[in-house]
Amino acid sequence: MNRSRGARGGVHGRREVLRLFGAGAGVLAAGGLLSACGGESSGGTSSDGTLTVKDQLGWLKLTQYGGFYAAEKKGYYAAEKISTTFTAGGPNILAWQQIASGRAMTGDDDNTNVLVAAAKGRPLVVYGAIFQTSPFAIISKKSDPITGIEDFAGRTIAVTEASRQQFESLVKKAGVKNVTFVPAGTDPTQLTTGQASGYSGYATSQAVALQQQGVEVNVLYLEDLGVKSYGNVLVTTRDQLDDHHDDLVRFLRATIKGHEYMNANPAEIGGLVATDWNSGGLKAADEVATAEFQKDLIASPKGVLQVDPAKMQEIIDGLVEVGTLSKSLKASDVVDTSVLEAAYGGRTSLLS
Repeated sequence: MNRSRGARGGVHGRREVLRLFGAGAGVLAAGGLLSACGGESSGGTSSDGTLTVKDQLGWLKLTQYGGFYAAEKKGYYAAEKISTTFTAGGPNILAWQQIASGRAMTGDDDNTNVLVAAAKGRPLVVYGAIFQTSPFAIISKKSDPITGIEDFAGRTIAVTEASRQQFESLVKKAGVKNVTFVPAGTDPTQLTTGQASGYSGYATSQAVALQQQGVEVNVLYLEDLGVKSYGNVLVTTRDQLDDHHDDLVRFLRATIKGHEYMNANPAEIGGLVATDWNSGGLKAADEVATAEFQKDLIASPKGVLQVDPAKMQEIIDGLVEVGTLSKSLKASDVVDTSVLEAAYGGRTSLLS
């Protein structure tokens, strides 16, 4: 059964071309790795046990990362004796490269980018995920909705170049004919001008942008099309996981609380991200709407930030099938749930 749904209002800037099915290039230094407060050498702690964790965000400081900001604002990191440094990403920054090179202890990146890097021998480990379902979707007008793969027939669909191979494979497997794929522009005007019936983009960005402009839209997520997905997986290296396991547990425990708080208080955190955390240019109303919209994508019956090795294996197998991964991987070699399990301690919520 499809989970196609309408989007609510709100918008924020988001990476213009989502690298969901392939890895890009480019890197920007993000500063040191894991250091003690007071300028001690990396890997140490201050005299009172406070540890500085440097985290490389996969994109800008927007509401999709509001859970981290909530954990800072509400003192959850401080309670774990952790001082955090969150470095914003950008169009030429791949967070996994910052982590693999030792410039950050942890961070988040696109699921496929991480898997492609892991297949090339990078010792990356996924230990959680912000979005339990990737926000990447086919967006259409509610008056002429695309609710399943069969609705692609006879349509023009604007897709990112990186995702075209995946969508072509989907329509071929489903036996859907007469589909015209065109390159997706940097904003969803192709949909509003009638150049395309469907537009591939981030539901938490382009879909809510259209809704705010008064365009009622329908959102068809990848998982509605049978493509398993995560969005913004939490990443570290194998060495960091082995050497700083307890530190990552402390960091994740506070981060879990921050995401739970944001989901329970989207208006508060969305507004604060716009006015306090971001450097400027955001509208509080937009960030509040985004925080409200993304709640369902973050929530999970087992708790926020979960990652399931069995689901990751399905993702890997799908990427091998369409040629994005040149070789198969064992999810057990890429995913480690021990940090999550230790952070939750058998619970499904840390605030309730």
